[in-house]
Amino acid sequence: MPQLHRFILHPLTVRVFLSVLACVYLVYLVGFVHALTAPQSAPTVSIVEHAVETNPNVIVQHWTAASMRDAITANQQIGQASAPSQVSSDTSAGKAAQQQGQPARDGSLSYPISTVGKIFFTNASGQNMACSGTAVTSLNHNVVDTAGHCLYWQGGWVQNLIFCPLYENGTIPYGCWAARDLEVPSDWINARPGDLHHDFGMAIVAPNSEGNLTDVVGGAGWAYNQPVGTPFYAYGYPAGYPFDGQTRQSCENSTGTTWQLFGGTVISIPCNLTGGSSGGPWFIQINGNWYVNGHNDFTSSLRYGHMFSPYYDDTWYALYNKAQQS
Repeated sequence: MPQLHRFILHPLTVRVFLSVLACVYLVYLVGFVHALTAPQSAPTVSIVEHAVETNPNVIVQHWTAASMRDAITANQQIGQASAPSQVSSDTSAGKAAQQQGQPARDGSLSYPISTVGKIFFTNASGQNMACSGTAVTSLNHNVVDTAGHCLYWQGGWVQNLIFCPLYENGTIPYGCWAARDLEVPSDWINARPGDLHHDFGMAIVAPNSEGNLTDVVGGAGWAYNQPVGTPFYAYGYPAGYPFDGQTRQSCENSTGTTWQLFGGTVISIPCNLTGGSSGGPWFIQINGNWYVNGHNDFTSSLRYGHMFSPYYDDTWYALYNKAQQS
């Protein structure tokens, strides 16, 4: 008791104690606010990266109007034996998030359509092939979202990959951007045949004579872990009948259905796009803003007349986040 009495009677001691207490509280408060406002870190997902060693100018020169026209399509189809099974619940494993995009430098271009383009590449067998893709907003201004099978094809990385936004009948108004880096999730590299639920891919391109990709044509906003009840707007460059791959086509205002495939989630929409549209974006609209939230990926004999996409989940975001910092 004498010690307590002495503590109470000395004003200097009281002031020192209160000052220390205030500092401790301030440190706690700052830490608490930081915890609330700090951006969430990317989930821990193994990403496989393939650096492109060929000079970007050499890659672009590889492609002529004739080789672009004659490129065959990259297509995925799964049969009844590995068909997805429909699930009624609309659930996601992680927290939903989205990032708004950026319009094109040229204000006359229609956003987000300006971000859609055609991808050309050479596979390990030397065949020139075609897919579709989307320029997405990113820290490095040079990320293209597409399907994993447009980057890593039948056990090997593709070569000579270029992205040509606003491609139309052989015309490329802003030129093409050559890939300097290709990235896919490791579980796509090691996927079993028919397992397409993480068929994600990101191509990081080098600037061309016009500048950084998204500075020129804009960068689509992105969203992941979203409910699938929102209508999807799919775009791409289908080349299988009745299309010829020379013009951008779309399936608009299509409602999604959730399926399970090899333990993962995929989404289907009614859509007649064919081979060559692989990797082309599925846009959704949230509060008037457009976000890429899927891509044309595969068809199934279980549901003819429909296109499937992997569900954009935490793995997709981890892949994107690495790509935008590469």
